[in-house]
Amino acid sequence: MGTVAIYRSSYERVAQTIREVFEDFPLDLAGKSVLIKPNILGPFEVERHITTHPAVVEAVLREVRRRGPRLVMVGDNPGMRGYGANLECARRAGILAVCDGAYVNLSEAARRVPIQSRFVEEVLVSHQVMDVDVLITVPKMKTHLVTVLTAAVKNCFGHLVGGQKAELHRRALGPRNFSEVVVDVYQLRPPDFVVVDGIVAMEGKGPSSDELYQAGVIVAGTNGVEVDAVVATLMGAPPEKVPLLKVAAERDLGLIDPNRLTLKGDLAPLPHYKLPGSLSGGWLEALAARLLTHVMVSQPVLIKEKCVRCGMCAEHCPVDAITMDPYPVIDKDRCISCFCCHEFCKHNAMDVGRTIKFLRRRFKY
Repeated sequence: MGTVAIYRSSYERVAQTIREVFEDFPLDLAGKSVLIKPNILGPFEVERHITTHPAVVEAVLREVRRRGPRLVMVGDNPGMRGYGANLECARRAGILAVCDGAYVNLSEAARRVPIQSRFVEEVLVSHQVMDVDVLITVPKMKTHLVTVLTAAVKNCFGHLVGGQKAELHRRALGPRNFSEVVVDVYQLRPPDFVVVDGIVAMEGKGPSSDELYQAGVIVAGTNGVEVDAVVATLMGAPPEKVPLLKVAAERDLGLIDPNRLTLKGDLAPLPHYKLPGSLSGGWLEALAARLLTHVMVSQPVLIKEKCVRCGMCAEHCPVDAITMDPYPVIDKDRCISCFCCHEFCKHNAMDVGRTIKFLRRRFKY
C-alpha cells in the first residue's frame, strides 16, 4: 500500500509547501545524481499554465540541493523539433531562469533502449533518464484529449527524444492503444518521486487548453500510478475509467483504488471540474458518448480567426495530414485523431470537432 499526500497551496507559498513535502517523504539524496523533470510541452509562457510553474520547479530544486546530492539536473524533452528549441521552450516557460545552471538539454545525448511493447521494439531515450540515481518528475495537473489526464505517468513520455512521440501516436491509435504505449515508456524508468503542480490546473480539452482551474493543490508520492489515481479522483474522473490507469493496474504497477491507499490530505473531488470526452458528464452523457463513437469521430477543426499561419501544426502532424494553403488544410481521410496539432498550437487555433462518419463518406467532407 502506497502513500499519496495532498497539500493546499499557492504559488506565493509553494516553497513552504514543498519543504513540507520533502519532510513527509524523506529522500536519501546524499552523494547521488538527481534529475528533476518538469512538464515543458512547448514554447508556452508561464501565464498559460500549460507547463509546470517555475516556482514549483525552483522549490523542488532548492530542497533537493539541501540534501547534498553529487549532481542535480533539471530537464525535459519538449515536443518541438529543431536545434535550440529545447532551451527556448525552457526559457519561455520561466524554468530556465530558476534553475541556477542546473538545466540540461536532454535531447543532446540519447541512446536506443529496447522496450517491451507491441508497437515498437526500441526507443531513443535521454541518457540522463536511464543513468541517474534518482528521478523526480514534476508534472502539471492537466486533462488530455486522448488519455483523459496527464500527470506522472504521461510526463514520462518526455523521456523520449526527437519525433518519436508523434510516431508512437501514429502507431498506437485510439485511447486504449495510446495509453498502453505511454505505460510501456513509463515502465522503462518509473520516477522515484512525484510532485504534481495542481495549484493552477487545466481542465477541458487539454493538454494545451485555455481553460484553467484554480485547484490550489500539490500532490506528491513515490508511485506515479498511485499519484495519478489521486489526481484523477480530484478531477472527478473514476480512476478505473481512465485508460492510462487501467493499463497500469493490469500490469500491477500501482493501486488505482484510492480507498486502498494511505492518504494525507483531503481527497474530495474538486467541484465542476471539466473533463474531456465522455467523462465530462453523468452516466447518461457517458452512455450517449459511447454510442456516438460508433458513428462519429473526433478530429481537429481550425479556428481560422486564431490561426497565425505559423505551420507548426503541419510540422508536427505524424501522418502529414496537414498542408498550408496558406492556412492549415486537414486531410480528414489521413487524420488519425492524435491531436498533436491541437497540443502544439501556441495560439489554441485547433479545436476538436465531431464528424458523422457515414455523412463524411457520403459527401466527402
